[in-house]
Order: sequence, then structure tokens, then C-alpha cells
Amino acid sequence: MSDIELYQKNILEHSKQPLNFKVLEHYNHNSKGYNPLCGDKVEIFMNLENEKVNDISFQGSGCAISMASASILTKVLSKKTLTEANNIFNNFIKMIENKDSNFDQLTTEEKNLLLTFSEIKKFPMRSKCATISWSTFNAALNNINFDTEAKS
Repeated sequence: MSDIELYQKNILEHSKQPLNFKVLEHYNHNSKGYNPLCGDKVEIFMNLENEKVNDISFQGSGCAISMASASILTKVLSKKTLTEANNIFNNFIKMIENKDSNFDQLTTEEKNLLLTFSEIKKFPMRSKCATISWSTFNAALNNINFDTEAKS
């Protein structure tokens, strides 16, 4: 199976059966993101304690890429320190922007999940689909809601 086939398979699996697709019972940070250009909507819920992402989940609707990205985000960032989570966030955005990124601090499984989106750079119109949940995560750290149209 080629890398592209594997990545497509990951996107389909995570979009059809997303991980952590729920509202957390107890959360102290959240944010909503909306991209009016394509209709993707996501809300991130986090329980941060002692500078660590204790628990994270999401709800939303959108294309397969945006839902898969949110699902993978929750898998990879759960139980990470804020420093680790910010590093992963920055490197994910760099990867989407076709800049040098580094996921060496992650497990092989986590790295492979993030690399699912490495081919998005070939489809610039889809980059916001892959990054809306990540931008919403970043906003949730400060309990800010945003509209990606305003960020463009």
C-alpha cells in the first residue's frame, strides 16, 4: 500500500468513526471554529490541569479531512504537556504550509497519524480543512472563538 493510499485510508477511518467525538463532562477550556467558505464547524473541549492536556474532545461537522484532522488531534494531544502540545501544533502547521517540521518527539503511531495530512500541501484549497481543528485548539487554550474567514 502506498503512502497516499494509507493516508486516504486514515482520513476515511477517522472521518467515519472519529475518536473523542463528544462533549467532555468536565472541561475548563473550549473554543468554536467555523470556516464559512466550506462550512466546516468544530468545537474543541479540553480539561487542562497542571500545564497538561488531561482530556480533549471535539464536536462538529464538515468534510472528511476536517473531521479526521480533529479526531487525530484529540488522539495525539491527549496527555501532552502544554509545551509538547504547542510544539506539535506549530510543527503540524509548518507541515501543512510545506515548511520544515519535526515530529521526532512523538511515537511512531502519533507521527504516522499526523503525516496523514502531509500531502495536503499539494491541495492548498484543502489546507484550512486540515487546520481548522488545530487553530480551534490553539484558540481554546485562551477560550477564544474564531471565524477562519477573519483569519484569512
